[in-house]
Amino acid sequence: MPPRPKAAAYGRLSEDPSQASGLRTRPKAAAVDSDSEEEDNSKLSDRELAKKKWVQRLNWVWRKCEAAFWVGVSCLMIWWTNFFRVIWEHPSVNRTYFYLALACLFFNIALLGYLTLWCHCVKGIKDPWETHNPKAIPVMAVMGVCTTLFFFFAFWRVWGFLTLVIEIVLFFGFVNSAHFLPSGNLGAVFMFVIFFGAWFTSEMIPHEGLAHYAPRASTTPRPF
Repeated sequence: MPPRPKAAAYGRLSEDPSQASGLRTRPKAAAVDSDSEEEDNSKLSDRELAKKKWVQRLNWVWRKCEAAFWVGVSCLMIWWTNFFRVIWEHPSVNRTYFYLALACLFFNIALLGYLTLWCHCVKGIKDPWETHNPKAIPVMAVMGVCTTLFFFFAFWRVWGFLTLVIEIVLFFGFVNSAHFLPSGNLGAVFMFVIFFGAWFTSEMIPHEGLAHYAPRASTTPRPF
């Protein structure tokens, strides 16, 4: 009995691991998307094409405005709280949680530097992180959650619930600053320059911080 054509075709497909598992490389996927987009555009009228271009331009402008908002709010938050001076000098900061948060934060920064600067810029690995370092993103996510919690506990007696607002604003401000950086290796280097440069902003702020609670007075009697 001759084999069925469908079964033979299925057997040939299963011999290719990339096709059998449903995986596709990103260049192929991008080529397929561009071809399908060209086919879709060919079916549109001139008015619809113009409308689509304006929608894309407005979306680009909206993304830039949103990024500028978060960057501006984070700069105002740093100035208002004098964040990077208070965290080092305020006596109410819980130093144990603070140092744990710093350890988690700089672990993530070191891992991010390894992936972006060493793997991408130096070694020239263009594959996505989940391909050549599949455990990097889950580890960074866990360490990011630990960093947030440790900073919250460290600064609770300084800012209270405002600590959570400060963390969210600074995080989104740092992430959205990438919208205004050049692409490629130079942009990756500038991201680290912004991160480490922010720690020295307290030298340019004239006040000691306008949002934190005053240090609690000591209740222990002073010796005569």
